[in-house]
Amino acid sequence: MTTAPTSWRLPPGTSSLVAGLLLVVGCGGKSPPAARPIEVPVRPATAGTRILALAPAGAEAVLEVDLARLRRNPAVGPVVRAVTRSELARPDLVGAADLLVFCSYRVGESDAGQVVFAAGAEVEGLAGARVLEQDLVALGPPALLDRVDLVRAGVEPALSDDRELLRVRALAMPDRARGASLRIAARLGFAARLSLARRLDLDAVPAWLSLWVDVADDMAAVAQLGGDGAGEATDLARAVMRVRDRLARSVPARRFALARTVAATDVKVTGNEVRVVLVVGPRRLAQLVDRVLARLNARPPPAESNEGGDGR
Repeated sequence: MTTAPTSWRLPPGTSSLVAGLLLVVGCGGKSPPAARPIEVPVRPATAGTRILALAPAGAEAVLEVDLARLRRNPAVGPVVRAVTRSELARPDLVGAADLLVFCSYRVGESDAGQVVFAAGAEVEGLAGARVLEQDLVALGPPALLDRVDLVRAGVEPALSDDRELLRVRALAMPDRARGASLRIAARLGFAARLSLARRLDLDAVPAWLSLWVDVADDMAAVAQLGGDGAGEATDLARAVMRVRDRLARSVPARRFALARTVAATDVKVTGNEVRVVLVVGPRRLAQLVDRVLARLNARPPPAESNEGGDGR
């Protein structure tokens, strides 16, 4: 079994600004207190860890997908292999890669950009790829690819030196986890949060997000998120629960017999953070794989199961 284990608001008003200015004036010429070192929780290295030493610092969001790990997994391997090798996928990227790492910069801004690192025996033949090492390439706008070269030359700092992002990345991964199929680390600025709030019709968007997903005979997903200040976690938890309930009522959740599982997603507030845990048990996961394969192969789906049980 896998080990499974604040909100967005407008900037402060005028009164807060005046109070801040008075505080600065009152402090006179005193030096600001030294910044406390950022503690990064210790976690085992996963497939995407080595890529962080090649990516330019300053990314707001990093998505890591270990396709090789997913394809090898006995529980979900058949459906992952079918999807990544089918016409539903981009065979020039997802079909060729064993590992994908997406690093996004200036999220929500007009000059946003993304560099994609792809590893695997077939990736060197990808169109527009810049070969970094044997079986490892980068794809993206020339300016970002040039920055990757500067990182490799030691001229520009790497994402692996960004302790703030490393801390966020580590938070969701359970202490005893041995690997990861998917990881997301994101810290969202004002523009990115505003864009997400409008696009997803949300009234609370986290300032940072950590997500860890892995599969054994079951599937576990853990997310940890928080806002800029105290008191925002409750708003975030409510927003997460609204999304959870919306997904549980959705047609795909009912079609794939996941409604009760999604509805049982655990959402807890601890201090200024929110922790979300979803576990899909072995029996339910097997049913999900069968149904997806049935649709991919245009076969009649299995008989509807009774979701009254826990399916785990």
